[in-house]
Amino acid sequence: MQKQNKNPDQLPLRELDLVIDSMAFGGKGVARHDGKVFFVEDGIEGDVATVEVREETDRYNEARVISLKTPSPHRGPSPCPVSDRCGGCQWQGVPYAQQISWKKQFVVNALSRIGKLGESIEVETIPSPAVNSYRNRIFVRARIHPDGRLAVGYFRRGSRDFVEVSRCAIAVDRLNDFITRLENVSFKEHLESRDVKAEIKFRFEMQDIPARATTEPHILLSVYDPDDSTFPVDVIVKSLAAVQGVAWAGGPLDLPNAPFVEFETDLGVTFHTSAGLFQQVNIPDNHIVRRLVKEAVDEFKPPRILDLFCGSGNLSLPLADGTRSVDGIEFSKRSIMTANHNVASGKIPNANYTAGDTEKFLWRAAKSNERYDMVIADPPRAGMFKSLIPLVKLKPRHIIYVSCDPTTLSRDLSSLVKFGFEVKRFVALDFFPNTYHIESFVILERIPGHD
Repeated sequence: MQKQNKNPDQLPLRELDLVIDSMAFGGKGVARHDGKVFFVEDGIEGDVATVEVREETDRYNEARVISLKTPSPHRGPSPCPVSDRCGGCQWQGVPYAQQISWKKQFVVNALSRIGKLGESIEVETIPSPAVNSYRNRIFVRARIHPDGRLAVGYFRRGSRDFVEVSRCAIAVDRLNDFITRLENVSFKEHLESRDVKAEIKFRFEMQDIPARATTEPHILLSVYDPDDSTFPVDVIVKSLAAVQGVAWAGGPLDLPNAPFVEFETDLGVTFHTSAGLFQQVNIPDNHIVRRLVKEAVDEFKPPRILDLFCGSGNLSLPLADGTRSVDGIEFSKRSIMTANHNVASGKIPNANYTAGDTEKFLWRAAKSNERYDMVIADPPRAGMFKSLIPLVKLKPRHIIYVSCDPTTLSRDLSSLVKFGFEVKRFVALDFFPNTYHIESFVILERIPGHD
């Protein structure tokens, strides 16, 4: 594909009026003009907009809305005062039913165009129990101004422009309460003692621990290095750790030794976590997926289960009830340490979690003629294309595939179908309302005769 206009100083190329007629996975509006497809940032289906063309290629153009001549009927008032500038949410103000419709179409289109699976797969949809106030973890940018004031926010989408926020509409209330408390944090004395004149920039992660009672400290803070090396991260950590509600705070060197804390109890299992460790951000939706997995296990009764990209045992810990064995493999050593902590503290039988590379593990297992009745896979956004051949060699009767990207999922499903698997159930779950992201849950069954 030949690209033009690589010099950002030449942007924009031109301006024109477009009608946005559909939505693309990625959250951009889609328009057509003079036989060319335009992907329009900030565009919504139904908009008539003046756009600036930012990039031209042989197959499509990239553009951005400058102004709306006729706003889409799908646009409504946003509960977030910075949603038009912040890079987090694309669809604040869009009716939730419409969001679900677009997301289902993303999945259907990917299955058809990328997976070449036609309309043979029925896609169920499960909305999120909450449209806002659902994220229990947020990653924010921060600024210490020359007067010592602390400000937190996000980067504007596609740029490094700082957008200050006093509240995040999709974050849980306890995180927003904590953001409010940060307004009282001052670094004035630290700046004066070091004669720092410039603005100090850094970033940190805030994670709410729902298992903690309201009156107990319940925020984990992971602070990452400021851009000014003369302003140590320890100074920031110490100041933030003193804020009401902080259960633990630390910098990059502290994270490997961060303590385990009780995260939640679900399906009879107590799950632990630690600062900086990945956990699903939408807890109610995560509970739904756990139950979908458990329903499939109860139906198919696999004696031996393999959990690929297992994290800290999020999906498989409730399955190790003494009637079957569960093996988990995950690249992150900290996640595996947490999974094994969960096993030990909960006295969970027949559960073994190992740190390592998934593809290498599968090839070793295949060469050793290992057999698993069911494989659960929850890979990163890139999917698991390189792992499919050794996975198939294990001859599992069923595969449960959980994915955060319908495009790579469709690619992998296409291969699994060619390898002799049939899609038995497909559920699209909205883990991320007001954004274009969509989670998928798929059950595949090996067709008899493809052993």
